[in-house]
Amino acid sequence: MATKRATPTKAPPTQATPKGTKGKPSQKQQVEKLVSIPSDMVLAPQVEAPRQLTGRDQSRSNRSVQELSWAEFDRAVQTLARHISQSFKPQAVVGVAHGGVFVGGALSSALGCDFYPVRISRRSRDKGVAKPKLSGEMPRELKGKRVLIVDDVVSSGDTLELATALAQKVGAKEVNTASLVARPGGFAPSFCALPTDALVVFPWDYEAVTEDGRFDVDPDKAGA
Repeated sequence: MATKRATPTKAPPTQATPKGTKGKPSQKQQVEKLVSIPSDMVLAPQVEAPRQLTGRDQSRSNRSVQELSWAEFDRAVQTLARHISQSFKPQAVVGVAHGGVFVGGALSSALGCDFYPVRISRRSRDKGVAKPKLSGEMPRELKGKRVLIVDDVVSSGDTLELATALAQKVGAKEVNTASLVARPGGFAPSFCALPTDALVVFPWDYEAVTEDGRFDVDPDKAGA
């Protein structure tokens, strides 16, 4: 008995992609602009594990790790800026290199005030307890102004306290401090976005940082 073979079913035709739209993201897929990050700041893509957590204590293996993307960094800066503006109106922001330069630059943009980078570092090879020492000078433009001293992470507070004293020495009218991260039980800055004991990995930790030309990259000055 003969049997009839089934006729193969043809797949439905594929709709052609309109010219000029191939590979073009829709409006909803476009990345939202990070409004607080200065236009001249180079953003490093987070595509791999950080080569080196610069200046971070990695001795505590059981410490939790919190990674911040550029978008999360921007949101934290915006929240911190709103909190600061409720009680303090800075006329100048001083960012302590190198992490404080990223945070301070973004904060100054969000707050709409002048920004000045400085370097205050620890000389790790000195005998005894290392104390932060100023490399360079605090800007004389701070005289008579309300100043906000900014760092990325604060623990003991030595650096922020020294920077505050130096700003007052050049005649700053009023000085407050701020940090993106503050350690619970440590120094309490005037303003903080993330009080946490976690090891925070910042976006700039993923790429080598090209610093301001005024800062000489000296391992002895930078400290380890």
